[in-house]
Amino acid sequence: MVRSRIKWKCVIISYILLFNVFTKSLPLDLQIFSLPATDPVLRTSVVPSLHTAVEELVETFSEATIDSKNVTSQRVSVNENKKGVSKHARPDQRTKQYAVEITIDGNAFKGRVALVVNFNYSIYNDAIVLYAEDLTIDTVKVGIHGAAQAVEVDFVHDNGKLEFKPKDEASSFEVIIVYRGKLMTGARGLFKGRYDEHTYVGMNLHPTYARHVFPCVDEPDVPAAATFMFNNMQYSNILANSMLMENSQNEFRTLTGPLHVWGMIAHDFVNINIPTTNVMLIGRPGLSNQDSQASIAINTYFNNLNEWTGKSYQEIIVDQDGRMNIIALPDVSTDWNSLSIVGIWEPYVFMEATHSIKQRKTALIKIAEGMCSQYFGYVIFPENWRFQWVVSGLSTYMAYEMMRMFQGDVSTDVNQIDVNAIFVTEVIQEALLQDAYSSAAVLQPGENIDDQDAIRGHINGVLKYKAPALMRMMRLVLGDEDTDFIQIAASALLNRAPLQPVNSVSFISALNSEFLGNNNGNVENIEEYLEPWLFNNGYPLIRVDLRPGIGVFLSQERFGFASQQHINYNIPITYTTSREFNFDASRTYPVEMMDNSLSVPMTLDEEDFVLFNIQGQGYYRVNYDDALWERIIEALEEPEIRDRIHPLNRATLVDDALNVARKGILDYEIAFHVVLTMEHETEYAVWKAFVRNMEFLRKRLVALVDDDEDLDPDIYLRMVRRTVGGVERELAFNPDVTLTEPVMSSLTRGLVMDHACRARYQPCIAAAVDWFYDPNNNDVVNPNIPHDIRPAVYCTMVREGGEEVRDALFDRLEIEPTHYERVVILESLGCSQDSGFIQGYLADTVNANSPYLAEERVKIFRAVAESSQSNALLAYQLISTRTADVRRMYGGPEKLEEVIFALADNVVGEDFIRFFREWVNSNSNQLDDSEGAALRAFEQVLQNEQWENNQMMDVYEWIDENHAPTLMLSFTALLVSLVVAFLNN
Repeated sequence: MVRSRIKWKCVIISYILLFNVFTKSLPLDLQIFSLPATDPVLRTSVVPSLHTAVEELVETFSEATIDSKNVTSQRVSVNENKKGVSKHARPDQRTKQYAVEITIDGNAFKGRVALVVNFNYSIYNDAIVLYAEDLTIDTVKVGIHGAAQAVEVDFVHDNGKLEFKPKDEASSFEVIIVYRGKLMTGARGLFKGRYDEHTYVGMNLHPTYARHVFPCVDEPDVPAAATFMFNNMQYSNILANSMLMENSQNEFRTLTGPLHVWGMIAHDFVNINIPTTNVMLIGRPGLSNQDSQASIAINTYFNNLNEWTGKSYQEIIVDQDGRMNIIALPDVSTDWNSLSIVGIWEPYVFMEATHSIKQRKTALIKIAEGMCSQYFGYVIFPENWRFQWVVSGLSTYMAYEMMRMFQGDVSTDVNQIDVNAIFVTEVIQEALLQDAYSSAAVLQPGENIDDQDAIRGHINGVLKYKAPALMRMMRLVLGDEDTDFIQIAASALLNRAPLQPVNSVSFISALNSEFLGNNNGNVENIEEYLEPWLFNNGYPLIRVDLRPGIGVFLSQERFGFASQQHINYNIPITYTTSREFNFDASRTYPVEMMDNSLSVPMTLDEEDFVLFNIQGQGYYRVNYDDALWERIIEALEEPEIRDRIHPLNRATLVDDALNVARKGILDYEIAFHVVLTMEHETEYAVWKAFVRNMEFLRKRLVALVDDDEDLDPDIYLRMVRRTVGGVERELAFNPDVTLTEPVMSSLTRGLVMDHACRARYQPCIAAAVDWFYDPNNNDVVNPNIPHDIRPAVYCTMVREGGEEVRDALFDRLEIEPTHYERVVILESLGCSQDSGFIQGYLADTVNANSPYLAEERVKIFRAVAESSQSNALLAYQLISTRTADVRRMYGGPEKLEEVIFALADNVVGEDFIRFFREWVNSNSNQLDDSEGAALRAFEQVLQNEQWENNQMMDVYEWIDENHAPTLMLSFTALLVSLVVAFLNN
């Protein structure tokens, strides 16, 4: 004990002496405590008092925690046996104190960082190792008695690492590094953003971009006390995580945490609104009167988050910027985890009073996710990126809960978005699709992830969907209608271990702390229950076999598009029968857990059936035997019976049938009979499941018939003719704009019309022609086209029309009041089948003087790749010949990898697959550290090719042999549309 006290006193005295030596060697007009005063660009005005600075330094570097009136201390407790160790950094090296000064110089910057490095005595004479990517190191000085005594040392800077060996032997060193760098593209590292003729500078260090801004150790479980000074910004405002130093305009107070959570925006934007106390909504000038929806949502989210988490935002950490600054970034879209800085792409924030419901849906989720990242991403962060599923899952789960609370009861208010439908179709079903590929990453890899490309691939992959989908299922498995153990565990992590790295064990411990003693009997051991879901890709498929007179027998297998080793999952079972049709929310809680197999006794008459996975909440698929499928299909064909089946179960039936058929387990004849019942369907969730899966077939069937003139070019169109009737009759492609309709109906019409027009369904095309031009001026675009069908109308006209249509849209682009609608036009222009225009359009996205903003370039590329096989080939030509330009202009490796996967979804046909293979495997492909992502994308291409080889002709022949009885109805609808168009013109 005596030795411990003596050691602790020595540490404090050492820091005080260190600070005095550092400070006395500097003029008083230098704020950063460890930088020599020889460089005039590092000078600023006033420095805090020496006494205050010493106290702050000692407190900051202490690892004790202070509890004071529920205010969380900025110091982080660290397990010294684990932190700071990875396969890249030197073992037992501790780098926990940074003072960073950055001076902007055009599109480049100068930097100086002062840091303190500690070691174990056993290896004190080895080299110091830091990460330093894309930086030029000028000098490295090392001292053991303060900056004044620091001497220049030799260094090696190679392969993203900086190594240098001190000349003295000690266990603690003061290091001063002078370096240079270039501002990056996209919202990563230190970057320069652009809009109109203006710029701004941002700093987003998530997940591994600190090393691109200053030499450091930026592993997520290595907390550090850091302070930042930004010089020569030339902007009126600088916002960062913490408050400004007293009497300073550019140096921010020290906060302690992993480096990836630091953020900064220097800008000339304006304050658009103050949605609630201490929350600022900020954007570029000219966005007034577009913030109403966002402001109301932000106000509600902020207050609900404080209550839901049990943690007041203002009390997250000492010295934080007390405001939450929500900034609409005009040119970039990416994740931010920095406290007080919520960067969201402008189209996801600002909208007109009359706007697209699709935009509102997206914006409400993006705003909620950005605000939730202040808690899950900053307050708690992963111990290693392999545990990102905990943070990402909780953040997205919480975001949807915030949106659900904001929207209220959609059954009584048709103006609200059905959040449950959105979550099932756009999170759970999207996860099930991506997770079926053998290349899908597991939620939690067995070893730490340290390479930057592996980190990107992990956090941007299926994890984004699978983690919240799993959280949702766990909430139902562990709790009941009154108890949400996911919320309880989240609140426990935030309040009991704030600013601490988390892993699966800490998450499970937080669950157990409340779950034990309140066990509902479904799960005895949470860790064992989670194991197969975390450590394997894929998921279970339940097989339901009818046993007359007994009930049904359930068995399971591991599902994926490729064969994989069998795994048993503990599956939550929910069901209802045609005798009760009970799809109430209370029935989404499991009645039983299935391990391996299960017999469910029930009495079913000849026409009765059973449906499992109520509202599609479980993370699994269901396949029925032929007898049950026949009964289910008969029920779906009867509108009165169909309406008694919950829309989310109808969506799940479509989604499961088409994917199980794609796997080859279910005959496509059964799947298509399920699909053909869509002629009675108008619900968004069901059509979303239909479009996601049928687009896969459409693209491949279109490519098949394009390559063989003996095949029917309208083969897929037959399926549209037989399924779209209900939407045409009840919603129509020509809605009455004077009437108010449910918002989910608007979403449905926009979704179906876009799909039908792409399939060349003539009534849809006729409606688009009718809508496009202003009735009062046939040379300009109609400004009164309903917002949700504009993508379909614009895309159809661009595809079917010529240069005059494109010119009209470019003219509209110049006067479009919102950024979202501008992007709709840019995406629609990608539908053109004029190869000369498309080549020039794509080239404009990578040229140095591109007229488009970074995220717009990504959207243009994706739209082109998705519009047709010929356009996808042009997109391939661009990305394969100008890979480096795509990386630079689109916003870095993340965006390059995003468009690679978008392209891979549209690689169809033997020749195209060969081109893609040659590019990915080429030694001169310029993919650099994105090569691994490209190889994973190619694995998906190969699995899709396997389907084409094994099943595509069967699909073609089934459609060809089953005529379309609704052809006359479609022909009649076409005549009506043409007459309306003629009369309006």
